Amino acid sequence: MKKKIEDHRLTVFSAPYAVFTIICSCLSWIFSEYRILMFQIWYQVSAVIWLVLAVTAVMLLIRLLKLKKLRNEINHRKE
Repeated sequence: MKKKIEDHRLTVFSAPYAVFTIICSCLSWIFSEYRILMFQIWYQVSAVIWLVLAVTAVMLLIRLLKLKKLRNEINHRKE
């Protein structure tokens, strides 16, 4: 019987963003005169997070391609 290993990394990274979004929503609802400001803050933080995720994905893809190329070179030398 296999025991499933629980991984909570996604929760740890997404929970603070969800809390931040909820706080911004509540504050913009309570302080309606600052609604645009709260939306701009939320938008800027979200844009930075998505930019970091996109750069990370590109860097990981480049590393994966380098590893694949290295593996192909090693396999070619063995033959």
